[in-house]
Amino acid sequence: GRPVDAEAARQIWIGQLDHPAAHPEAARKPWSWRVVCGANPAYDAFPAQHQIFYPSETAPAALWYDPVFKVETVDGRQIWTKRHYRCTPRQVAEDLRLADGSSHGAWTLTTLDNGILSKEFWTTVDAADDLSWIVLHYSGAAARAGQSYQGALLCSADGEWPSGCHEGEGFARIERAFRICGLELWELYGHGPPGKPGGKSFMWTPEHAAWAEENPPPLDLIGDINVQTWRQRQREKAAAANTH
Repeated sequence: GRPVDAEAARQIWIGQLDHPAAHPEAARKPWSWRVVCGANPAYDAFPAQHQIFYPSETAPAALWYDPVFKVETVDGRQIWTKRHYRCTPRQVAEDLRLADGSSHGAWTLTTLDNGILSKEFWTTVDAADDLSWIVLHYSGAAARAGQSYQGALLCSADGEWPSGCHEGEGFARIERAFRICGLELWELYGHGPPGKPGGKSFMWTPEHAAWAEENPPPLDLIGDINVQTWRQRQREKAAAANTH
């Protein structure tokens, strides 16, 4: 319930992660958040999305963001995919700042992957006082690919619609957060409120859960290296394991 300062903004994003920088009441999971639903079919359509936010060891104000999600390859295989973004605080327009004139909760995310530089602007729209859910807005572009996109996400600790928000003030608060982003709940892709149209989860079906149980997601923190270096190290580990 306290005003959002720099520390609170970081703790909201670090969320449920089992990390020393997390809020004392965090659930201490291997991830920060799981995506419940989003509004961009191209960006939010991948199931079983885990979000991992954690501090940089070399840049005190920065965070790292490692999204981990399930994809289906062109030959029909199901695999986990992982990306790696650097998150730095950003200033927003004066009319969008908090009452104290700050821009806490606004971040710029950048990544260089396969030669394509992506830059995204993310903003914390609202978050439950008990960190049971968060609504994030994003917009971005991949320069060389000539693609731009925007949308918003509802995230929770387990990827399910927040249990106390099926109706009443909790429901209204999430609805207001998406309206701030110019979205209505019926536009969301992946999950709606239980008991309402679209209430069945796309992100976390029993089939996805069973597959993830047999194929655990790679939730280890990449840290202060680029994703290409991490992937090379993973290939070297796999090669070494195959020689024994």
